[in-house]
Order: sequence, then structure tokens, then C-alpha cells
Amino acid sequence: MRAQASKDGLTLRVIAGSNNVLLAMDLIESKRHGCLGFTIERTDLDTGQRRWLPNLLRFPSDPLDRSELKIVSPPKKKKGKTKSGPGKAPDMEVPSVSTARAPLQKFRWGDYTLDPGKRYRYRVVARYGKARDIVDTGKKAEQRHAFDSIEGGVTVEVKTENNSAKDAGVFFNRAAAASRAYNLRYGNNDPEDIPDAKWWLSRGLQEAVIAFIGRAVDSTFAVHAAIYEFQKPDLLQTLVQATKRGVDVQAVYHGRVKPKPKNKKENPDKTAAKNAAAVKAAGITFAKPRAADPQGAIMHNKFVVLLQKQAGGKLVPVAVWTGSTNWTDGAIYGQLNVGHAIFDPNVAAAFEGYFQLLHADCSSDEMKKKTVEPGPVPKTVADVKQGMTPIFSPQSTLDMIELYADVCRAAKVLMVSAPFELHKDIEKTFDKRAPDTLRFLMADKAGSFGKKGAVKLLENDPGNEVSIATVIKSPLHDFQGALLEDAESFHHRGVHIHSKIIAADPFGEDPVLVTGSANFSNNSTRTNDENSVIVRGDTLVMDIYATEFMRMFEHYWFRAHLEGKTKGSKTKSKGKSKKAQMARLMGLKENSSWTDPYYKKGDQKMLERLVFAGRTEA
Repeated sequence: MRAQASKDGLTLRVIAGSNNVLLAMDLIESKRHGCLGFTIERTDLDTGQRRWLPNLLRFPSDPLDRSELKIVSPPKKKKGKTKSGPGKAPDMEVPSVSTARAPLQKFRWGDYTLDPGKRYRYRVVARYGKARDIVDTGKKAEQRHAFDSIEGGVTVEVKTENNSAKDAGVFFNRAAAASRAYNLRYGNNDPEDIPDAKWWLSRGLQEAVIAFIGRAVDSTFAVHAAIYEFQKPDLLQTLVQATKRGVDVQAVYHGRVKPKPKNKKENPDKTAAKNAAAVKAAGITFAKPRAADPQGAIMHNKFVVLLQKQAGGKLVPVAVWTGSTNWTDGAIYGQLNVGHAIFDPNVAAAFEGYFQLLHADCSSDEMKKKTVEPGPVPKTVADVKQGMTPIFSPQSTLDMIELYADVCRAAKVLMVSAPFELHKDIEKTFDKRAPDTLRFLMADKAGSFGKKGAVKLLENDPGNEVSIATVIKSPLHDFQGALLEDAESFHHRGVHIHSKIIAADPFGEDPVLVTGSANFSNNSTRTNDENSVIVRGDTLVMDIYATEFMRMFEHYWFRAHLEGKTKGSKTKSKGKSKKAQMARLMGLKENSSWTDPYYKKGDQKMLERLVFAGRTEA
């Protein structure tokens, strides 16, 4: 949902997903002078609860007392789990204050603490005067919950999307960016020791998979699943329970055995063996391995097709679950993943046809002939039709890559989530950015963007903003690290960002989204069994993806900022020391000079202000 309002020269635009909103502010030129930032109040319209949104930065006149800093010490080592090495300094748990006392000095912000399908009101107030007076007024407003003591502003009401509805079935887990919220909720404790911590980390993702399969209530339904890492007992038992209801369940899992690596330091891929062991332990007889050559290829899909018998008794595909989520603990509780339930019979039918090829264990050559049968890959973004277009691999050409490169090239605003190295043709679109365009690039590792030093080259272009997965030492990190290092497959070991997303012009009326299992690489296109879905013109779905993308992007960016790794984060106190981090926390300006780049023609921040506020086509 998107809504906006203006009053006294201040405009507020709110873009609501299911668990998050993006807030975009804009001031007319005359009103920015003397503005020290924005105070933001949120009201839950269903409960009446009010709160000030927080800020982690402060004015220099509101210094951070060192006693306020909570030191997050590495947890006690558990045999076989903890990866924390000796001699590493503990991280700081940065205390937040409210925007009543530390106004936001940006023209966009995110609230990532919402529930799906609920109504909220946001009030934004532009703050003027002396910083010391704002701090004093804000402290009183914080302590007394005196929300009306800070008057004025502009208000907007929105309702978050209900992702239990068929048109909004998109689910993201919390992933590693949840560490601060985790510590506030559970303290500095290991999730293994807390009954509902895993439920909280799943954030509805595992539950959504189970609910989707649960739609097959009796013998009039069938469930066909193709899963790369087919190991999580809870999800395997969901299929077993479906068979007990009379549901026709068939499954395919990765069963290829990659040749042993020549480099002895490289760990062998044990995915097929782990899958087979999990199938045996679950007592499953309805699943078979995808084992056809080439053995170096992976059956990388993670989809489930739901079929239902029609009047004549014929099973017809009615929906499909797809996305980036494997059936492992690491995929649900560790790395960033997405699951997307699509209730479109035509899309489901295309996936069912693809499933039958996998289930028959077709050869690579046969797959390449059959995967183009649903229709040729669109040549350019202009050829992509409204609605949903599924694309399957392996293919004999790189048409998929050329299409995704064109999507990136044509976008005024672009968001890309890349777990692994992107194809060079996509990387080139970041190097040759058109004027007046923005690129938000999020990767698991710097290598996702190419050769060593590529991130610095990208950051030198003011239209590119780059965020790399940055971890902090904590029990949550060690828990997730153990899952991703020890339990995951060769291909997913140590990966924290696993979602594969291209979001083009997400805030316009004709957005283009690419989601699925494919990694936008040569192997994912020509070698592996993969799927992608292109979604065009669906602003509801895009709002969920875009707000989730920015949730992760901002969390990782801020972590890197505290460590002095972002452009513009260098201070006289450099590096990761506590002194340097505290200096960066005192980053609010005590005058309106922070607004200058947002009103300087040709500056990336000016374009960002206009784009998020809805004042450009993107």
C-alpha cells in the first residue's frame, strides 16, 4: 500500500509491505533551512499504542555515556558450535534513542517492526531551533510518553499487506540483520536454549511452507516438490503427514555426486548424501533423486506445486510455492531467504510441466529443449508481459542473462540482491550507469560484484550504494554461523544473503521484479536446474520485496558504517575501535547543513530524495 500527504511545505510518503514500511520525507526549499531533522511518531490504530521511532545517531550535545554501552561478549564455547577466535574484541550493543530527541537527518527511513495486515498512523515533524533545546524537549517527551508535547507535522495512515492473502503471499525470514532485535527480545543468549527463538527467526517462513502444503487437505489434492537441500525434518514430516491424508505426494531432490575436488583444502559436496540420509530417516518412499549427468550440475530448485482434482477427476495445478528457501535449518534460521506463494493456475501449470521433467530425470540436452516450451525468453524488458512470466533452466543460450542485464540497464532505480558472483554482462550495467539513476546493490560477499576491488569502483560512482553482509560477534551470530558453516552444503557454506532478487523501478507504477532460485550466473542459466519468475506491474508484491530489501540493506550498511567501511564514514578516529564507533554515533549535525546534498542538482542524494518521495517516474 502506498499513501502520502503534505502540509506546511512537508510531504510524507509511506510505502507499506507486510512487516515493514518505508517513509519518504520531502521539504520545499524554503523549509529546509534551519531544519535539524525529522521526529517520527507511530500509532498502532488497532491497539492505540504510540511510540517514537528510534535513531542510533545523536547530536554531539547529547553525548553517549560510556555506561550506556552494552558490551556483547563472545558466548561461552559449545563443543562443535562456536567459531569465535581468540583475541577478538567484543562488539558493542549500540543503544538507541528516539527521534524525539535525535531527529532523523535523512529524507527516507524504514520501520521494520510491524505485523502483517494491521493499520498504522505515522506523524512526521520537521524540527527547528537549537540542538540542545531539541534534546531537552525530546528527553521529556521520551520519559513522560508525552507525544502531544511535540506538535504539528504531517500524518499518513496505511495498512500493511496481509501475506496470508493469495495476492500477497511473500515471506522473508529475519536473517542475520535481526541480531539487535534478537538481543532486545532474548538477551545475549543462544537460540538453541530458547524455546521460541527459532520460531521468531523464521518469521513465518517455515510456517508458510507448512501452511501451503496444508492446503492439500485430502485425496482430491496432489503435492509435487522439487527441493535442492531436502533435509529439514519438520518440513519432510509435513509431506509425510500429507500422504496420511490421502494426498498424492511426489518429490525430487538433488542427488548428483560432484567429483571429489582436486584441491584437498576444498570440502567435498555432501548435499546428495545428506538428502538421502534425511529421506531415509523420515521414512519417505515418495521422493527420488535427480541424478542425471552432468554430475557437476545441481538441481537447485526450491518449489512446490499444489494440484487439485477437477470435476472429471483430472489433477490440475492451482498454485506454486517458489523462492530461494532450501529445506534446512540454515535456510530458515540463518541466511536471508524468501518464499513466494503464487496462486496463478497458468504459472503453476508451467512449474508442473517442469517438475515432470525433473521427476523423469531427463538428460541435460532434453531439458534444454523442453525448458523453452512454455515460451521463449523475452529479449528485452520491453518484451516482458504484465503479470508473471516463469523461466526455467538449464537453457542452451544466455538469453536469460541478457534479459536480466537489460532489466538492470533500463531501470531508473534498481535493487539487486546477489548471493554469488553475477554474470559479467549484469556487472557491466553497474559500471555504465545512465545519468539520474540509482543502484542499491546488496551482496553476501564483495566477490559477488566481480574482481577484487570491484566494490570500491562501484562506490566511486555516486549513483551506486553498496551493502555487503557484515556480521557481528554474538550468540546469534555463532548459532547462525554454525548452521551455515557446518550444516550447509558446499555451495551454501558461509552464505548469509541467499535471496536472489532484481527489483527494477520498485516505486513506480510499472515495476519489474525477478525472484526465484537462479543466481543470475552462467551456471544457473546453462548448467543447473533452476527457476525464476518475472513479475511485472504488481505494486503490491513489489512493495513487500522492496521494503524487505531495504530492511536488510540498511542493517548491513549501518554495521559497516560503524566499522568505518562505508564511503563517508571515515572520522578522525578510524577503524573498529570503540572510540571510532562512538565518534560515528555522534553523527548528527547541529545545523541544517546535512540537507545541502539533498538539494544539490546532480547529487545522488537529491535524486534519492525525489525518487523515494514519488517525484520521479521511478
